[in-house]
Amino acid sequence: MSFKDEFDEDLGEDIEAPVPISKTPAGKTPTGGGRNIALYFTSTIGPGEKKQKLTVNNGNDVSDIKRTVGSIFGLNPADFHMSSGGVTMDESSPINNYSVSDGDEVLLIPASTAG
Repeated sequence: MSFKDEFDEDLGEDIEAPVPISKTPAGKTPTGGGRNIALYFTSTIGPGEKKQKLTVNNGNDVSDIKRTVGSIFGLNPADFHMSSGGVTMDESSPINNYSVSDGDEVLLIPASTAG
C-alpha cells in the first residue's frame, strides 16, 4: 500500500470555505474618496532615523493617518507633526491637499520644533 492510498478517502460532501469578512471597520471608509498610494514615513524623533512604507488612501484625514503611523513608530500622535515638501500638514485636512504622490516621503517631526 502506498502513502497516497492510506490517506485517500472520500469524506462525503465538499466543504466550502467561509467567505472572508473585511477587517476594515465600516466607519473608517475615507470620506473624501481618493485612491491608495504608498508613502514612506520617516521618523526624525528619537535616536536614529526610522523609515516605514505604508499604503494609505489619499482621501483620509491627516489625523487618521497620524494615529496609524504613531502606532507603527510607538509615538503619541500629539507628539509629532507630519510634513511633506517642507509644509506641515493640518490634521483636519485630507492628505491629498498636500500633493503627495505614490512613493513620496513624509517626515514625522517633533511637535516642539514644527512651525
